Amino acid sequence: MKIVFLLLTCILYCLTGPGNGAKAQEVDYARYIMDTLSAPGLYGRGYVNFGSLQASQFITRQLYDHGVRPFSDSYAQEFSFPVNTFPGSMMLNISGRDLMPGVEFVVRADCPPVNGVFKIVILDSADFANHKKLEKILRKDLKHSLLSFDKSLLKGAASGLADSMLKTNYPGAGGYLLVNPGEKLIWSVSPGYRQLEYPIFEVLGEALPRKPENAAVTVDAEFYPAYRVMNIAGYLEGKKSPDSILVFTAHYDHLGMMGRNARFPGANDNASGVAMMLDLARHFAGSANRPDYSIAFLAFAGEEMGLKGSEYFAENPVFPLERIKFLINLDMVGTGSEGITVVNGTIFPEYYRRMVQINADNEYILKVAERGESCNSDHCPFYRRGVPSVFIYSMGKEHMEYHTLYDLSQRVPLSEYEDIFRLLRDFILTF
Repeated sequence: MKIVFLLLTCILYCLTGPGNGAKAQEVDYARYIMDTLSAPGLYGRGYVNFGSLQASQFITRQLYDHGVRPFSDSYAQEFSFPVNTFPGSMMLNISGRDLMPGVEFVVRADCPPVNGVFKIVILDSADFANHKKLEKILRKDLKHSLLSFDKSLLKGAASGLADSMLKTNYPGAGGYLLVNPGEKLIWSVSPGYRQLEYPIFEVLGEALPRKPENAAVTVDAEFYPAYRVMNIAGYLEGKKSPDSILVFTAHYDHLGMMGRNARFPGANDNASGVAMMLDLARHFAGSANRPDYSIAFLAFAGEEMGLKGSEYFAENPVFPLERIKFLINLDMVGTGSEGITVVNGTIFPEYYRRMVQINADNEYILKVAERGESCNSDHCPFYRRGVPSVFIYSMGKEHMEYHTLYDLSQRVPLSEYEDIFRLLRDFILTF
């Protein structure tokens, strides 16, 4: 793994060059970072074709070029977790019609390898309400069938019954075909810490034939019990109080590939947050801009798998967590027409009010909204250990893609990127 790691560093360095865009304005540098991290050659920064590894190496090179030091002899903190991957074929054909992976269907991330033809058995809300009828259907041999239903139509006990089917497969079905009545599918890799023995597909209702009868399925899945990844950590030494640390964090992983033809680029989530973090590192690296306190920059792996990287770092910190004065986690900051939200703003009102005042004095963005406690991003493992921590994301309807194939760099407008950057820059200088 280390040989491949070093080899990819050399290749990526030759392709990108040392510090390309370093003299550009903030937004141009951010665009360069987003373009690179969400490019096809990084495979969605997941666990197919070393996508996560390539991303970590690119970030390491940026920190090095900006003069950010590692905490030890390496920027990398290696660890591992179990993950299910989809490196090859991904096909769902329903009644002779091929559905587009990632657009018209997704497979749940714990899907096993599958190759076969299944009969589609449709269950409606009336079937779930009529226990005798449902039992009659489920008594049949269903190992070559996909049970299909729209879970959004099920309420109460019927919804619980459907959940039990999906969780335990007590009917012994060959798998499940969930109908989504919406306009768009959202994929998640968090269930992929294991492999089930049966597939679960989610299909757009409008993509289904009127009377679907059968499904031909091919899924190439490969499970890794301990996939090696790495957090990347570096710091800039403060001028007066170097032992106290202000921290910026951002996760660099994304969903990766769902088969060889469905790539989730993750430009806003979270190449934009990494871009902001690296841009702040570039700015504060200048001797004239260096604050009194040290600043750490932490790029986490495995956030989409359930905050794996930040949890591992918080359990195994490369510096004592007690040294952290304040931590800002950046996740999805590619918009901003409606301002930003500060998660944990109500928990740390002094810091929140400080940020609001800076914004009011300079009229940077529309608003700085506060939100309560939420463990929805990488600030959480630190917050749970007593570190003053907030999570900042931008708001705006100009880019609404989330966990889709369309979270592309060219679609992320960076509407208020420069002003959010200035707000964070000014906030750090208040310490």
